[in-house]
Amino acid sequence: MNPHPHELAPLLLALGRAGIELAPHPTDAGRLRHRPANLPPELSARLRLHRAAVLGLLPPHGGYAPDAHAADGNAAYVYGERLGVADGLGLATHPGSAAWLVAVGESMGASR
Repeated sequence: MNPHPHELAPLLLALGRAGIELAPHPTDAGRLRHRPANLPPELSARLRLHRAAVLGLLPPHGGYAPDAHAADGNAAYVYGERLGVADGLGLATHPGSAAWLVAVGESMGASR
């Protein structure tokens, strides 16, 4: 569980909207890879602060699943709807892709 959901959702949205892709580092499980390699300093600092939580959202470390027990079920709807729209537009939707980061960020925001 992320200890800072109110900070993580906006970070994921900012990363996705900037077109950044994330993946676990192939040889060091505690590191993240991002494309492009150079991030804006503000995003880099925020990502460094929440690295463990972001890694926990990515396979094989865990993966993201919307809160199925939320009272209104809105998080799951938002997640599926955002991924469906991105897929319909031909965007990549795999975990760590920019569209996936936006979907997860909006889903987390909807479950607060």
